[in-house]
Amino acid sequence: MRRKVVLSITWGVLFLLTTACSVLDEEPLPTLVPVIQLPEETATATAVSATPQTEDSAVPPTFTPPAAEPAPTETAVPPQTIDNRGAVVYINSAGEGLYLTRPDGSAETQHYALEDVTSLLPASFNGQRIGLVQDGRLMVARTDGSGMGEITAVANPSWLVWSPTADQFALIDNGDLVVIQADSGTANRLVTGMQLANIPGSVVWSPDGRWLLFTCGAQATDLCQVTADGSEAVVNLTNNSADSLAWYREPRWSPDGSLISYISPDVDKNLQLYVMNADGSGARQLTVGSGQTSLHQWSPDGQRLVYALFADNTWRARVVNVDGTNDMELSAGLPPLGAVVPQWDAQGAQVSLLYTTDAAVDAVSIALVAVDGTAVTPLTDNGWQLTWSPDGQQVAYIAADGQIYLHAASGGDNPRIITCEGGCKSFAWLP
Repeated sequence: MRRKVVLSITWGVLFLLTTACSVLDEEPLPTLVPVIQLPEETATATAVSATPQTEDSAVPPTFTPPAAEPAPTETAVPPQTIDNRGAVVYINSAGEGLYLTRPDGSAETQHYALEDVTSLLPASFNGQRIGLVQDGRLMVARTDGSGMGEITAVANPSWLVWSPTADQFALIDNGDLVVIQADSGTANRLVTGMQLANIPGSVVWSPDGRWLLFTCGAQATDLCQVTADGSEAVVNLTNNSADSLAWYREPRWSPDGSLISYISPDVDKNLQLYVMNADGSGARQLTVGSGQTSLHQWSPDGQRLVYALFADNTWRARVVNVDGTNDMELSAGLPPLGAVVPQWDAQGAQVSLLYTTDAAVDAVSIALVAVDGTAVTPLTDNGWQLTWSPDGQQVAYIAADGQIYLHAASGGDNPRIITCEGGCKSFAWLP
C-alpha cells in the first residue's frame, strides 16, 4: 500500500514538473495540483488533469437565480449523543459508512451503514455536515447521524469547498461555478458560459463568506471574484488580454481577507509566489530565483506563507514573510526530497511535512518543523493523509497498517491509535 501511495505522490510531482515545462514552452495552462492528502484509492486525484477548455470571449458570463432543485432524500437514523466537536470521522476500506470517534478512543459511533463509499469530502465550518461520494453520487450527511441526502444538482462530483460561515458549498459543475445549499440541495449557478476548469483549489471562499475567488479566462489567464449569492456581477481582478501568456493557479485569501496570493510565472517563466490587494491592485512578487513554486498556504496570523519549491532537481519546504523578506528553508535538516507538502498548524508555530526522499522511495515520511529555529521532529516513515486537528494540538495520519495515528503537536513516541475495522480509507476532523 505504501508503494502505491508513494507512486501516486511521485506521479503528482512529475506532473508538476511537466506543467512547469509547459510554461517554458508557452503551452496552455497547466492544471492545479492540490495538497497531497488523499487515501490510496483516490490518491491519483492529486494530479488529475482537466482537458483545457477554450473560453468564448464573445459570450459574457451569465447569472442564473437560485433554482429549486428536488430536495434530497433523507435517510432516517436516530440522532446520537456523541459530542462532535473535535471528533474524527472516517470511512473504512470496505466503504461501509461513516464512523465518528473521540480522539482518545472513549466513544465511537457508526452512522449510515452504506456501501460503495468511495471518498470522504471535507466537513462544514461548524462540523455539523460532511460530504462524501457514494457510488458516484454526491451526498451530504449530518454528523450527528440524523440524516443524509443526495445532491442531485451536479454530475460527476469529486470535490467541494464549504463556506466558512454558512451551510453551503461551492464546486464546478459542467464548467459552471455553483453554490449549493446543504440541506435543501438547492443550486445557484453563479457563473455560466465561462467553461471553468473542474480542478480542486481553483475556487476559494473569502473569510467572511461573501465572495468566491476563482481562476477564469481562456486557460485561466485571469483571477475573478463574484458574490456568493450572485447579487453582483463577476469582477475580473487581473484583466489580462485574450492573447496574454499570463496564467494563475492556487488563488488564496489571506486570513483577514485583505490580500490574495497566487502562483504565476515571472518574466523568466519560473513559477513564483505573488500577493496582491483584494481588489486586484498592488501585485508584488514574493519569491525570486529559478525553480517552480507550488502548494502554498497562509499562516494563521496572515504574516507568512509556507510553500514547496522544486529547484536543482529536489523539492524543499520554505517560508517567507508577506512582504517578501526572510525567505528561509524549513527542510534543510532532511535528506534531498522527492516530494513535499507543507501544512501550518493552527497557531502558526509549526509546519508539518509529508514527504518522500530519494534514499527511501518506498516510504512516505512525516515530520514537524518549528518555524523559528527549524528544528525537525520526525514522526513516521510510513504515514499518509496528514491532517492537523482544528485546535492545532494534534496531528493525525493513516499509517501502513491502515490505522489512524494521533501525535501531540510536540511529537513524542507514544501516539494514540484509532483502530478501523478492515483499515481506514479516509478521515477528517470535525471543527
